[in-house]
Amino acid sequence: MIKISVIIPCYNVTMFIDRCMESLEKQTIGMSSLEIILVNDASKDATLGKLLLWEMKYPDNICVIPLEKNVMQGAARNIALNYCHGEYIAYLDADDWLVPSALDKVYRAAKKNRAEIVNYLSRKVYDNPENDDPSTKSGMKDRMIVINSSEERLNYFAHGNAPLLRGCWDKLFLREFVMDLDLKFAEGVFDEESLFTTPAYLHMTRLYELNEYLHRYYQNSISSTYNLMIDLKRRDDNAKTWIATYEELKKKGDLEEQHELVEWFFVINYYIRSFIFAMSRGIEYDVETVNTMQDTVHELFPDYLKNKTLMGMRLYKKSIALIDEKVDESNIKEYNKKWLEICRENVGGI
Repeated sequence: MIKISVIIPCYNVTMFIDRCMESLEKQTIGMSSLEIILVNDASKDATLGKLLLWEMKYPDNICVIPLEKNVMQGAARNIALNYCHGEYIAYLDADDWLVPSALDKVYRAAKKNRAEIVNYLSRKVYDNPENDDPSTKSGMKDRMIVINSSEERLNYFAHGNAPLLRGCWDKLFLREFVMDLDLKFAEGVFDEESLFTTPAYLHMTRLYELNEYLHRYYQNSISSTYNLMIDLKRRDDNAKTWIATYEELKKKGDLEEQHELVEWFFVINYYIRSFIFAMSRGIEYDVETVNTMQDTVHELFPDYLKNKTLMGMRLYKKSIALIDEKVDESNIKEYNKKWLEICRENVGGI
């Protein structure tokens, strides 16, 4: 029985993929319980050869999908979904890894609590696994979250849980839940995950928070993701993803049924996070883009200043004020400086 399908998009990861795969090979849940789907995203190095060697070693449990054209992580993950047979789905980046007990723990938590999503913790690492701190304890208790109404959902996120939304690599998803909602990642952009994870969190009814550090997030300065993060051409990718997310939530009825929550998420992520993300990496904005983004917020959510949850967040008080500040060629440099100051005040971003 395949308990978990693990999806791993791979692009030029010759240096890291063996380490990632060895962490899966050592999982206490056992390889026989896993289905590992490796998408070679038209790598230009020896990645495909390494993936095929792993497939040869475990032909019943590893599937390699070779793509002839580079499609980026979002599309690669969407393609992999069509090959999934596991009861649950987990995502892993090729330069990251899991502690040996990770998948066994998250699977047991999901089954015991009938959870649609299990969220676990990730620790940033700058070294190889042999030098990793094996401890998984966080000092926080695990907890089961049951949501039966829009009010309960809003209350859950209003108490500091909004950062859970974006990433997919620190979560386990019930495959049936993913398929029923037709969840997809944004394609052709960096920062693609919100289109998948936001609808998931807006429709979940049973979430289990497994507060252990089971995932290792490798800080890799030569990865394709890192290079995209500092690429001027990718500056507006987050905004594009959130426009797509808005359209998806509107289609699913969430814009009407959970308006305050969607409005809050959109303003924070589409506008404020875009600026903080770009400016913290030294990427500035031009007048035309700023004006377009301001107009978009006002067009989609003209009454956002009446959103009690949004306006009650002191952390974003300065940021929210900048949405209505008139910007032209005479003050664009000063406007960018204001965002840079906000980045310095909030080092961790959002």
